[in-house]
Amino acid sequence: MNASHRFSFRSTSELVEIVKRFGIHWQVAQISKGPLQGTISLQRRSDIAVLQLSTNQIITVLGARPRSTTCIAYERTNHLSDHSIRGEAVSPFSLHGFTPSITESFFKISAGAEMTIVMMGLERFLQLIALDPASRLRQTIDNSNTLTVLPEQFHQLMRLLDPNRELPHPDLLDALLLECFSRDAHFQNQGVTLSTRAALMRDLLAWGFENRDTPISLDQISGTLFASRSSIVQSCREIFGVGPTTLLKQIRLHEVHRALNNPLEMPLLNERPGVGAIAGLHGFTSGNHFARDYRAMFGEAPSSTLQRAMAA
Repeated sequence: MNASHRFSFRSTSELVEIVKRFGIHWQVAQISKGPLQGTISLQRRSDIAVLQLSTNQIITVLGARPRSTTCIAYERTNHLSDHSIRGEAVSPFSLHGFTPSITESFFKISAGAEMTIVMMGLERFLQLIALDPASRLRQTIDNSNTLTVLPEQFHQLMRLLDPNRELPHPDLLDALLLECFSRDAHFQNQGVTLSTRAALMRDLLAWGFENRDTPISLDQISGTLFASRSSIVQSCREIFGVGPTTLLKQIRLHEVHRALNNPLEMPLLNERPGVGAIAGLHGFTSGNHFARDYRAMFGEAPSSTLQRAMAA
């Protein structure tokens, strides 16, 4: 029996809340500027779930992965210019994320991308891998997190998991995955262990999510992350395409956007909530700079967001 759920989202906080309903815990940051629009769907059949995510902006995701679950991710379109898995660039016709020892999600999605994530029980996946007649796959997947398959296999997988169709019988998916992993497969060991720069950017993201109201000081962040300012700046530009101050500011802009859409949930505001007060709680001290950055990100003035929320 297929179960299917589909949602639209217009902010990173909406996306976080949607995946939480699926039992998935993500933290999401928008990298590129402009109003965010995306869709996410989840289909389930037996003990297999398939998540489909599309977005018009570049976003990055950090989250936990259950040890009992295997994830196999791929990009349906060819929008790979800004795509990365665990800080590494993505090649066409590639699958990612299946190494059993990896317990966190850390990826970046290009604007216009359509990402598919297949989730299945780890035991099911290991039993599938054990069917390999050469008996080498288990050792291979322990040391590899990326697999480039033949183009015809990749397109067959896309057709089988077409988001506009019901999920196939699990045996059909098992057979195709075993073929992808066994025949003419090209494995790469990148991403199993995070590179120094990727680990630094994961830690920077985690700091940004956990300290959304702390003033942004590159010197303080440098001391907290035990890395030089230049290393942080260079790694951030290489992986995210923006500087660390911009990245952290955009995390906070989305937090302010969430708060403006839910102003009565702000516990520290005893009087009628205002834009300046809400922005100030998230570390913004310049009203003019904040309003400019907010409009560039969301396509409207922060006061318009608040007025609409108060009228609802």
